[in-house]
Amino acid sequence: MNAMEWIVLAMTVCMVCIRQTAVADESSTAPADTPSVGRYDVFEVTLTIDQLPANPFVDARAAAEFTSPTGKKVSVPGFYYGDNRWMVRFAPDQLGAWSYNARLVCGGKTVAAAGALRCVESDHHGFLRVSKRNPYRFEFDDGAPFYPIGVQTCGYTQVGFDGDDTEGPWRTVPADQWCKAFQGAVNLIRWQLGAGTKAGCALVLIPEDGPADRYDTELAAQMDELLRLQRRHGFRHIMILLQDMSLWGGSDTTFGNIRDTKKYKSLRADNLPQQDAYLRYVVARYGCFVDIWELFNEDSYAPNDYLAHLAKVVRDADPYRHIITTNYARPDQDWCEIVTWHEYMGMPASQIDVYVAEQIGKLKSYGKLVQNTEFGNQGWLSNYDPIKWRVAVWTAFMNESGMLFWGMSGRKTKGGRPYRGNANAYLGPQSRQYFRVLADFTRDMPIDMRPVASGYTEHNDIRIYSLSNGNVTALYVNHFADHTSTYEFTEPLFVQTGPGSFSATWIDPADGKVIRTDEVSTPQHYLILKMPPITIDLACRIDRTD
Repeated sequence: MNAMEWIVLAMTVCMVCIRQTAVADESSTAPADTPSVGRYDVFEVTLTIDQLPANPFVDARAAAEFTSPTGKKVSVPGFYYGDNRWMVRFAPDQLGAWSYNARLVCGGKTVAAAGALRCVESDHHGFLRVSKRNPYRFEFDDGAPFYPIGVQTCGYTQVGFDGDDTEGPWRTVPADQWCKAFQGAVNLIRWQLGAGTKAGCALVLIPEDGPADRYDTELAAQMDELLRLQRRHGFRHIMILLQDMSLWGGSDTTFGNIRDTKKYKSLRADNLPQQDAYLRYVVARYGCFVDIWELFNEDSYAPNDYLAHLAKVVRDADPYRHIITTNYARPDQDWCEIVTWHEYMGMPASQIDVYVAEQIGKLKSYGKLVQNTEFGNQGWLSNYDPIKWRVAVWTAFMNESGMLFWGMSGRKTKGGRPYRGNANAYLGPQSRQYFRVLADFTRDMPIDMRPVASGYTEHNDIRIYSLSNGNVTALYVNHFADHTSTYEFTEPLFVQTGPGSFSATWIDPADGKVIRTDEVSTPQHYLILKMPPITIDLACRIDRTD
């Protein structure tokens, strides 16, 4: 906490205190009484009252209106934090002096308070958006590309990490240790919330035995701190609002049975106002941290009109207009802004690229960004499959998409018949190294690169994926025929670049080491390349030099 200011602007039955909290260093040029906050960092206004209402989530309302340096007004909802405190969180997007008016409605009486903040430079790029330059890619508010490699863990404060084998104990480490180990390897984390259910490792924000209009503020505060920690390590966030999995069976939640389309998943449900209130609470509390709202996880029963209603509730409550989707996706619905898909694989690493490319290609036919949000192995395979994970993330990137693994790394599994559910994905040091190589390779890749034609005279051994914008071209080659022996292919490889001179740098996706750099040119639209020896896969970056 860098600055604190107590303001009381009205005398009512409810005595109100305002505390300003900035999560950034105070600007040296700002007045001493004006807190500073970094651009896209979190500014907090805290309100307290002497006497707690019977239900603080329902009987009191907090909100604020922020005015930007250019006069833009942003309405931000507040929430009950716990411990007799309400809070409004805000992430400013414009540099300079902001003002705000906060209010708390308590027992029919309104107390107003005003304040100011100064937004200063930070190293944040903003929130994730669907790119206007490439509808199949993410970019930040400032236009920087975002190429996702994601993970969802079954554990948040204590996370499964680098366990040994099936005979050893399940190994966990504290969240800060996990964040340090995964920083730079993954950049997207998926969270799962549950309303009265822990199914699928959900965080039970509405307790299992509690009423639908009261939330676990102790858990919510732990989530606050964990989101801050993950954000400091560079992770972006998907948050599932309602755990479900109705495709796979029926179970009860606070709002009803997950297959009930009359009393729960319906515009005529008696508890729909409570469902709406829950969504507004989550959006108000975590909107400053989250990039993507996922309404349900693996829901197959909700009618489209009901989902459209929930999406509107989220949109109306969210001052940042974060991306909205659901799973299983409804790509034909306007409110479903990206297409999410899940896959637990029962095939070897040599086949994974063609399957991933086919799935992404089918879903891209809707003209929307495609993002996998659960990926791993099926139960007759081990969760330890680093080559498969490597091929998968490269293939996804080369097809303008991203992978997100269900990480279960506390123990390596053996696999074997019969089928025993999903093995998920063990993401140990080897996988994290592979992911960092891809992250380094794509770090400054332009977002307007699109798939282009490429080929090879011998298609029985390798598959080639290529992206280009004419100035920068990326190639990925999977030697699917044999991942165990090294081969040298003498036939030429070609890729569509347009005529010109180029520098082609081949790297090993296993460690990122440069294998060879060639200076090449072509008078035609296809560049001819000689591929280095290959065992599993190769990657090549081609830069125009003329």
